[in-house]
Amino acid sequence: MKTFANLPYECILEIFLHFEDNYSTLYKCLVVCQLWCKLVVPILWRRPFPRWRSSFQRVKNNWNSLNRTYIAALNEDEKEILHPFDKRFNFPRPFFQYTSYLEKFSFTNIAEIIMNGWKMRNKQIDLFQNKHVKRLRRIMTAILQLVLRTSRLVEIEMFDYYSIWQDRPFFCDVLNVIPFFSYQLGLSKLRNLTIHFESSTYYKELLRNLSKSCINLQRLEYKIKRYTDTEIMDTLADIITAQSNLEEFWIDVPDIVDDTVHVQERFMNRLYSQKESLTSLSLHYIDFTSINPNRIAEYTKLETMEICNCYGATKDSYQVFLQSPVQLKSLTFDTNYFEDTFLAGLIEKAGKNLMNLYTDEVSEKIIMSLSQFCPNISKFTLLYKGKNCSMVMNYLKGSMISQLAIKSRCNSNKLLSVLGKYVPSSLEKIYFYCDFEAVYLGKFLKHVSYLEFDSLKTLYIEDIMGRSYNYLNVINGCTTYSFLKIVVIASTIDIDESSYVVQDIRKKGIKLFYKYLS
Repeated sequence: MKTFANLPYECILEIFLHFEDNYSTLYKCLVVCQLWCKLVVPILWRRPFPRWRSSFQRVKNNWNSLNRTYIAALNEDEKEILHPFDKRFNFPRPFFQYTSYLEKFSFTNIAEIIMNGWKMRNKQIDLFQNKHVKRLRRIMTAILQLVLRTSRLVEIEMFDYYSIWQDRPFFCDVLNVIPFFSYQLGLSKLRNLTIHFESSTYYKELLRNLSKSCINLQRLEYKIKRYTDTEIMDTLADIITAQSNLEEFWIDVPDIVDDTVHVQERFMNRLYSQKESLTSLSLHYIDFTSINPNRIAEYTKLETMEICNCYGATKDSYQVFLQSPVQLKSLTFDTNYFEDTFLAGLIEKAGKNLMNLYTDEVSEKIIMSLSQFCPNISKFTLLYKGKNCSMVMNYLKGSMISQLAIKSRCNSNKLLSVLGKYVPSSLEKIYFYCDFEAVYLGKFLKHVSYLEFDSLKTLYIEDIMGRSYNYLNVINGCTTYSFLKIVVIASTIDIDESSYVVQDIRKKGIKLFYKYLS
C-alpha cells in the first residue's frame, strides 16, 4: 500500500478521530479533497458548542457560523416562527445539513452564542428588554425544531434559566409551539438528559414527549431551584420509571424549593425501579430523613456515589450503608453535616475496590482508614480548607496515587509551598483548582524537580484571578522542570498563542493548551 489515499475509509476516519479535539488541524483537512471533507465535517459538527466561547474574534465567528449553518437550514415553517422579529434572515442553504451530525444540544450554549453575538454588534443593547427576550425565544424555538427534525441526538441539556452580565437572570424559555409528536426519531437515540429548572414552565410539552419516547437513557440529571407545578414534577418522575436501563442518576433539590421533602421522596421512590441497573448515584442537598436508605442499599451494582451538602443522616442510616452489599469504586464526600465516622466507615467498607476519592474532610480516623484499607486509590481529590495539612502530606507521601486534584475556597500558598516535597513517586497528573500566587507554583515545581523520580507529566491550573501569564513565566523560567510534558491553563483571560512565553514553552517540548473560563 503506497499512498494514504489507498487506505480504506474506516482507517482514514480512525486517523481523523485522533484529532477530534484539534480543530485547527481538522479544518485544514476539509480542503484537501471531497472524501476528506465528508469524513471531517461530521467530526467537527457533532459536538460543536463547548468550543464556541472566548475572544471577540471567536464570538464573531461563532455568531456568523450559527447564522450560516443552523439558521440558514431552517425550512419555511421554522422561518415563520422567527417572524416578525427576524425577517431579514435569508442566507443561502449550506452544503451540509450540519444539525444531522449533532449529538448534544444545549439550550444554554445556543443562547450564549446568540446573546454574545447581539452584544458584539451593539454594546449598548439591553438584552433584558421584553422585545429581545421574545426574539431569543423565537430563535431558540426555530433552532430546536430544526434539530429535532434533522438530528439523532445523544444528549440534551435543558436549562430554563441563564445568568450573564451583572448576574441578572435571563430566562431562555422555549415556546410551546412545536409539534413534538412529529419528531420522535430525533429523540430515539437520546442517552443523556440534563434538566435544570428555576421557575419556568415552558418545557411542559417537551418533557411530556420525553417521558413517552425516551426509554433508553443511561444518565439522568435533575436540578430544581424552585418548585414548579405538580404536573411537571409528575412528568419528571415518569421519566425516571420509563427507563429500561438507567445507569447514572444525579439529583439536586435544595431546601429553598417549596415542599422539598415531598419532591425528593417522590423522585427517590421512583428511582427504586432502576435498582438492577444503577451504577452511579449523586445526591446533592438531600434530606436523608425523606429517603429510605434501605432501598439505596439494594442497588447492588452501585459503584460510584456522591454525597454533597446532604443532611439528616442518623447512625441507623450509617449502619444500613455499611451492612449493604454495595462495593464502591468511586466516592465523593463533601458535606459538613455528617460525622467523620460515616466517611471512615464507607472507606473501610470499600477497601481495595476504592480507586477514586473526593473528600472535604480530613481527620485522623479517615487517614487511618485510607492507609489501612485502600491501597488501590489512584485518583484523589482534596477540598483543602487550610487545616490538617501535615496529616494529608504524610498520607500522600506513602500512597500510590497517580492523579491528584487540589480544590480550595481559601488561599493555597501555604499548601503549595510544601506540597512538592510530599508528592508520591506514582504521581502522573496534578490539577490545581485553587487560588495561589505564581511564586508558590515555582516552589512546588522546584521541590518536585529535586525528587528522584520524574513520573509527573501533566500540570493543570484553573486560574480565576487572571494570573495565567505569571504562571507561564514561572514554568518557562527554569530549566529544571524538564519532567513536564503537558500544561493546561484554564483562565478567565485570553492567552495569546503568539506571545514569546508560549512559544518558548513549546520549544522546550512541552505541549501547552488553554481553555477559556466564561
